Amino acid sequence: MGVPSWTMRRRAVFGSLIFAGLVIVYVMVQGDDTGLAETLVLGAFGLIGVIVAAYIGGAAYEDVRLFSSGYARREDGDSPLGEDEDVH
Repeated sequence: MGVPSWTMRRRAVFGSLIFAGLVIVYVMVQGDDTGLAETLVLGAFGLIGVIVAAYIGGAAYEDVRLFSSGYARREDGDSPLGEDEDVH
């Protein structure tokens, strides 16, 4: 099992974050105080929150999965957890 490539994931995440940030900046510069502008900003902040949560959650899940499969062992053969290697 090889190391998973995060290149495409990072591109998608950072591209989406940049898009959401540009929407927020556009609405701020435009200065319109309309329902549409409010909805755009709320949606952009919601998108940012979902992206960050999914990115962190996916990375944590993958770390646990790789560790429990034995892929993430230290070079000296010891478990990073010490004597008790029971991970659930």
